[in-house]
Amino acid sequence: MAIINLRSPKYVSYTNASQSSVRFSLKVWTGLESNPPSEFIYVLNKKAINIGDKVTIEVSELIRDYIVTNFNGYSTSPVWVSFLTQALNSTGTVITGGAFTNLCLDSYSYFEEPSFNIQNKTILFSNRVIYALADNLFRLPIHSYNNPSLVFFKDGKVIDQRSYTRNNSSGQQVYYVSLGGVGNIQTDTFAERVVFDGGTFENNNCLRAFFDEFEVSAVDKIQIADDYGVYFIDVKTLEECKYEPKKVTFINKFGVLQDMYFFKKLVKKMTVKKESYKANIISNGTYSISDHVKRDFNVVGNESISLSSGFLTEDYNEVFKQLMLSEKVWLTNVTEGFEQVLPINVKTSNITYKTSLNDKLVEYTIDFDNSYDTINNIR
Repeated sequence: MAIINLRSPKYVSYTNASQSSVRFSLKVWTGLESNPPSEFIYVLNKKAINIGDKVTIEVSELIRDYIVTNFNGYSTSPVWVSFLTQALNSTGTVITGGAFTNLCLDSYSYFEEPSFNIQNKTILFSNRVIYALADNLFRLPIHSYNNPSLVFFKDGKVIDQRSYTRNNSSGQQVYYVSLGGVGNIQTDTFAERVVFDGGTFENNNCLRAFFDEFEVSAVDKIQIADDYGVYFIDVKTLEECKYEPKKVTFINKFGVLQDMYFFKKLVKKMTVKKESYKANIISNGTYSISDHVKRDFNVVGNESISLSSGFLTEDYNEVFKQLMLSEKVWLTNVTEGFEQVLPINVKTSNITYKTSLNDKLVEYTIDFDNSYDTINNIR
């Protein structure tokens, strides 16, 4: 089963020696692969230039309208698409045809890899080192198609194990694996998990001393095995006392949510746009010196944030590349007991890739704009 990358073109072709035109009929749905809808959402007819010529259409943009890429918790549901292709003769009669079904993600390939296919990819992110914030969850987006199993290690000892099997439900294609509990956990810190489970988190000196000594669900290596081989992910857990780390989540090349922490310097800014006019403040031949002569209206503010990553490994060059190319990015403000997810846009428009050979240390600073105005003006 090939997976269609909807942010890259997908061409569907058909050839028959007697065809005058080809009818392409598409169905798109979620849920079980074996339970498609009865109606087609698109029926397209395209004439051949000459009788028997190959007829081709591009379908990614049509299907992409049905992909939801919001961040309402950690879940990604691809869509199934069924193609019915029928060759027609000059009178419009069907002379032959065929049908096939594919899975679709909001993913893409690079120009130099046109045959890139997620079907044989279990690990749905490019870096093989994860930088995790101490006592915070990290999530591994994986594809279940190749029957993956995961083993989590700490100091050479097995901490936990997980296994997933191939499934024909769209909602069970992508999993966000975490050690914080069972399922797609929606919280990040230990305090949040206590509140999420209905408990009361007591923030006292004894607990703070405990968490300074121990970490929740700490691991340093993950083994992932699937039908194709065995792979290893290194986990580096960092503590940051001076700065406030920020978690940025984006849709990566594989069409799934990926988290990345910015551990160092944070700078906030605000820009304001407004209009003004000169008012008449005379009343009964006099005026008050406290009245505004130059008056502002339509005042709109937009805040931005500059985040520094801290020192990373070189494989994060690819992560930043995908962040810059992402169409959907979010910032999570984490506090004790709750988290707030806010939409942001990448403001930085160019990046120079760094290497340990040229730059000694790899570190990036990225600027983001809030994807909303400071004053609530949603109507």
